[in-house]
Amino acid sequence: MTVFFDLDRTLMDFESAENTGIYAVYDSYRSEIIMSREEFLSEWKKWAQIIFDEYSAGLHTFDEQRRLRVARIFELNGHPVPDMEELNRRFRLYWTSYEADYDLFPDARPLLEKLRSEGIRMGVITNGDSANQRFKLKKAGITDYFRWILISGEIGISKPERGIFDRAAKLCGDPAERIWYIGDSLVHDIEPAVEIGLNAVYLNRESPEECIIRRESPLYAEVCSLDAAGRLIDSALSRNS
Repeated sequence: MTVFFDLDRTLMDFESAENTGIYAVYDSYRSEIIMSREEFLSEWKKWAQIIFDEYSAGLHTFDEQRRLRVARIFELNGHPVPDMEELNRRFRLYWTSYEADYDLFPDARPLLEKLRSEGIRMGVITNGDSANQRFKLKKAGITDYFRWILISGEIGISKPERGIFDRAAKLCGDPAERIWYIGDSLVHDIEPAVEIGLNAVYLNRESPEECIIRRESPLYAEVCSLDAAGRLIDSALSRNS
């Protein structure tokens, strides 16, 4: 059995760190902002995702997409920032604050330890820049858990393209029914994993249910935590032993 994970919002608490970074920009440039604190947060996140998806599709460089999200939010507030260095400076404020708060979810390391102790091979499939994503893994101290690390910026294929999942399946060599994928996005993670026949576990931390089985074979389930995902894997191991 092999288990692949998404990184941001699955193993790593991207949301909390992102909020910290956005609020740092809001507080530092309050005089240029007409939005409320929560509206600024919401609009930043919306445009950050739109622009990151454009980057993943090859429309921007990694540094361009960073500047573009800052440019867009200040345009929306009626204070365009035409200077590239100033855009870089404002993004660095966001990024420094983000990095300081970026860490694993509390339930991530226990599951990684458990799977490693059971001899289950693991990998990561993540979108983003190579140096950036590898920095996150190193900062969290989890690089060594993974035999395979597939980053869109390294291989030229981004989720939700199924090619990155096909690449992962070929690398591990297991049949599809013995490969699991755990991720937080229905569009970017679960739909392509389901399409190629992997066991797909949708991590929805807002779900009121611990576990909902939506299909038995290949498994398609929704869980509220990585602890619940671990119990699903235990159940599968018990049935196959």
